[in-house]
Amino acid sequence: MKEYFEKAVKNIAKYGDTDIFPFPFERYMFEEKHESTVKLLEAIHSNFDSDLSSEPPSTIEEMVPVGYFGFRKATMIEPFWNAYFLGLVISLAESIELKRIDETENTVFSYRYEWNEEQSSLFKNITWLDYKKQCVENSMNCKYVVQTDIADFYPRINHHKLENELKRIDNESSDTANRIMKVLSSLTKTISYGLPVGGPASRILAELALRHVDEHLISNNIKFCRYVDDYTIFCDSESEAYKQILFLTQKLANDQLSLQKTKTKIMLSDEFLDIHKSLSPSAQDDSTDEQKLLNISIRFDPYSNTSQEDYESTKSAISEIDIIGILSKEINKTRVDQIVTKQAIGAIKVLDTAKQLEAVKVLLDEKNLVTLTPVFTTILRAFRGIYDNLPKEGQQEIDDTLLNLFDNDHYLIRVNLNISYMIQLLSINKSQKKIRFFTRKFESSKDQFIKRQIIIAMSNWNCDY
Repeated sequence: MKEYFEKAVKNIAKYGDTDIFPFPFERYMFEEKHESTVKLLEAIHSNFDSDLSSEPPSTIEEMVPVGYFGFRKATMIEPFWNAYFLGLVISLAESIELKRIDETENTVFSYRYEWNEEQSSLFKNITWLDYKKQCVENSMNCKYVVQTDIADFYPRINHHKLENELKRIDNESSDTANRIMKVLSSLTKTISYGLPVGGPASRILAELALRHVDEHLISNNIKFCRYVDDYTIFCDSESEAYKQILFLTQKLANDQLSLQKTKTKIMLSDEFLDIHKSLSPSAQDDSTDEQKLLNISIRFDPYSNTSQEDYESTKSAISEIDIIGILSKEINKTRVDQIVTKQAIGAIKVLDTAKQLEAVKVLLDEKNLVTLTPVFTTILRAFRGIYDNLPKEGQQEIDDTLLNLFDNDHYLIRVNLNISYMIQLLSINKSQKKIRFFTRKFESSKDQFIKRQIIIAMSNWNCDY
């Protein structure tokens, strides 16, 4: 198991435990004490039953905003058990991937497993945008499009069904499937359904849970695309669309899953294309700034051999687009287009300092924050990446705005996840006002993750009291 624990630790050290929470400090320990961490995971593996019984994994669960008014529960698993759990799943991930519909069929896009040693990444660089672009292409060759998704997908995945799938993949001499299910049972407090939301181990297992549904759709010549729990089905008639919804509903019901009634829609392909016109393939000269932006990959690895070239290439492409104009246009809507807005926020890191400062002022205007509620943590993560490069004016703007949100008891601070990212930003620069704020917040907060962040910040500032 050593090689799988090594992969798990490398992946967590680079990308964190989840894509929802700020990094816990153990992530840095995993990076600096890699060998010691792997040895500890091997020790857990050797004494699995006794360790699981005497020191079961603890979790931090938070309600995470979804859109403007929705929330879902996300889970941070105690870091060492999280790494152990991920190592177990990685040991079966290749076999799971081989059982899935081949990616060349351009049907299932989410979390295609492929270990990349150089980048310490677990998945191929296939994104939700790739899924949407394929949907747009497919919709040009049909009359009707069905859009739907599974209701409460991760929390409702059945453990017994998942265990059966794992045992079909796990070889007879291995105990890996049993161990995965025992850890899951501990995480869900022995409730026999649900995966913790946020980490790559759950993503791999979730894809396995839907594998046979995908196979049924393919076998019945149903043209569809899927990204995690989102389905788009392409039909030649409205009658056919109803039949496909019924078929999918029946197959999901076998696993105690169901479709979101309010999100299931049958629409004409022209209507679907109009909604997704920013993703439609068109001549570059006729493309809007939004279309150009969505066609740029803003992901680049600062540790790769071509990091500087990748950065300059991205910077050059972004320089031809009015990022501030896109953000201003979105803010003036009643509701932002989250895909476009998140991509524009991600592009801030390659803008020049003057444009970054302008973006800070636009995004932190108190009137704009209401419209930007669904992407607030995206804004905070982006600001964390550019904070050190900003002039003092920009840093002060960020600090003062965040502290004012607390002073005014803004509704954004009612969400602990928002507070975690705000504290991460505020802890970069020391000030007497922040020290006093952190002291008050530590004593009033019941959230253990927030308390941990404050302890680290105060320690870094030598506030030993």
